[in-house]
Amino acid sequence: MILIPQKLFADKQVTTILRDGNACILSKELTDEVKGKEGYVSNHVISILISGEQQIRTYDDNLIKVYPNEVLFMPRGVYYLTDLIPKGGTFKILLFFFDDSIIQEFLSSSKIHEISKQSVPDHLKFGVVPKLNLFADSLVSLYQNNQLQNKAFLRLKILELLFLLNSIAKEQAFADFLFRLTLPKKRNIKTFMQKNFDKPLKIEDYAYLTGRSLSTFRRDFKQYYDITPQKWIKEKRLDKALEILKTKEISVTELAYEVGYENISYFIKEFKNRVGQSPKQYILSEYRNTLRK
Repeated sequence: MILIPQKLFADKQVTTILRDGNACILSKELTDEVKGKEGYVSNHVISILISGEQQIRTYDDNLIKVYPNEVLFMPRGVYYLTDLIPKGGTFKILLFFFDDSIIQEFLSSSKIHEISKQSVPDHLKFGVVPKLNLFADSLVSLYQNNQLQNKAFLRLKILELLFLLNSIAKEQAFADFLFRLTLPKKRNIKTFMQKNFDKPLKIEDYAYLTGRSLSTFRRDFKQYYDITPQKWIKEKRLDKALEILKTKEISVTELAYEVGYENISYFIKEFKNRVGQSPKQYILSEYRNTLRK
């Protein structure tokens, strides 16, 4: 699983067109199919699919299918599984990542008459629109091909995209959607943590993804569980590791990744502190016990 867009900057299949911190415009192109890639969107993202097909399953188990020349707008804080499917040999997509400050700049010039109290949908999708194709083509031609990577252009191009989408959508509905994205969005800690304790995330990431500051997250977590997040997550991950070892053969590295540890040595240390044996020793002892039976 990866945090988006942070982990994309080192991806060899991704080209950075414009970037300022985690606000950026990226181009991703691949020829091999990618299945079940996990990710958390940490900034709002608008994607324009150039070729291929994308299938996304969100945290709320909604399936989103995106086809060439369609545009998808996903708010920050969305967890998803995605399949990237090349068609005609390639998959290519443009990705626009931005934060609330750009939305607020856009909204300062928009007319909002009444704000809906409904929850923010997990995405907006726009069909094929010729003017957006022209926008994407000119962006690649001017900025990517000529390597004009000046930060000053980034904000302007994302604002231009928002105004283009606003001209396609119903103005009030789009402005209302954007405004609600800037409001704090809290998720139920118990539900979220039970589903995601085995993801390789830091406590800061869990706080952000549940719509809380780090201090508020720690306080709310302890009210639910009467234990610190670190201790609870460690116990849950090790519980899962032991359950996995009872049901299938698996390498230590695969086991560590499956329960949320990216540092294999640290996983082995934590496992040994809990069980009194390393994972390999535990697997061997369980195997011997099976033979005796």
